[in-house]
Amino acid sequence: MKILALGSNLPFGSNTPKQNLESAYDLLELDGIKILKKSKIYFSEAYPNKLDPLFCNSAISIETNLKPFDLLNIVLKIEKKFGRERKVKNSPRTLDIDIICYDNLILNDENLQIPHPNIQDRLFVLMPICDLNENWKHPIHSKTALEFIKSFSEEQINKLKKA
Repeated sequence: MKILALGSNLPFGSNTPKQNLESAYDLLELDGIKILKKSKIYFSEAYPNKLDPLFCNSAISIETNLKPFDLLNIVLKIEKKFGRERKVKNSPRTLDIDIICYDNLILNDENLQIPHPNIQDRLFVLMPICDLNENWKHPIHSKTALEFIKSFSEEQINKLKKA
C-alpha cells in the first residue's frame, strides 16, 4: 500500500485549506498517480504553535509506477504550485504532501525517509490512514494504524474533528 498524507492550514488564491487538499488530489491524478481511496478530511490543531490556524488533514492510498524519488519530485512540484515555502519548520502552509509509506519499503535517505519517521506520533495522520485501512501495518514498528491510535488519550482523539 502506498499512502500520501496531505495537510493545509493556509488559503491559496481563492481556495480554502480544504479546497487546497481537494485541488491537490486532481493535480496528483494529472501527474499519473491513481487515487485508490481517500480518507475523510480532519481538522487538527497546528503543531507546535496551537495559535496557528487549524490544519485540514487527509490521506490517500495511491497506485503508481513512479519510483519513490520521482514521486517525491511530483509532490514537491505540486506543493510549489500552491505557493509552498519551506522557511520555518512546522510553520503554517498552503499545502504539505508527505509520502507516508511505499508498500513495505524502508528508505533512509537525507531527502526522503520511508516510512515517514513520525507517523506513530501523529494522530492527524493515523486517523486518515485508518479510514483507508485500519489494519495497515507499519513496516518497522509492526503495529497497525489502529494499534497506534489506541496509545492516544480520548481527549487527544476528541480534538480531531471531521470536516
